[in-house]
Amino acid sequence: MSKKILIFIGPPGSGKGTQAKLLAKNYGYKHISTGDLFRALAVDQNASEKEKQALEEMKAGKLVPDWLVYGLAFKEVKKNLDAGVGVVLDGAIRNLEQAQEYQKFFEKNGWGNEVQAVEVSLSDEESFNRLTKRRICSKCGEIIPYLPSTKDLVSCPKCGGELVLRKDDSEEVIKERIELQGNKTLSPILNYFSQNGVLTKVDGTKSIDEVEKEIQKVINV
Repeated sequence: MSKKILIFIGPPGSGKGTQAKLLAKNYGYKHISTGDLFRALAVDQNASEKEKQALEEMKAGKLVPDWLVYGLAFKEVKKNLDAGVGVVLDGAIRNLEQAQEYQKFFEKNGWGNEVQAVEVSLSDEESFNRLTKRRICSKCGEIIPYLPSTKDLVSCPKCGGELVLRKDDSEEVIKERIELQGNKTLSPILNYFSQNGVLTKVDGTKSIDEVEKEIQKVINV
């Protein structure tokens, strides 16, 4: 039986978000994306000025401050686990201190032994290539990754809408994202989970279906 808390880790463009959504949908987990939580906060009329400022910095390519990550993510994790629903965390942990704080939070609530981290590995070079070439549906917002199976699509497979390049996928912004969120930054996080004996690794260069099957094997669902 798999753990209640699954943490997906990988550089931008690795497909960790796609895999987290697939696993949540197929096995009844709650997919918790900090990106989704930030976007919800951006349209929340009750958001504080401090929160709004942090979100503006995020749009410019900066990392969101830890206090905001914890405030949003911990609340969502606890709500679901208290209700008996497992969670899949996607892009939630961006540095070693966050990894340690999440683990403290899990242990405080009695979930210390319910953690499994999954690395979806991808080189920074491949990350850059994928991000500069991925597209988004102008109609429904579906993100179309740059893969052999999708690179020739001319319309959204979900709704038929026009596919366009994402506005925030300029080369300059992507280089900064990889500098902040790429393998160099992920290394101490991965080492931390590895030392705790809870890290498994899958090859993110494979097709979506192949990566999904690998993940199913390593988390025993």
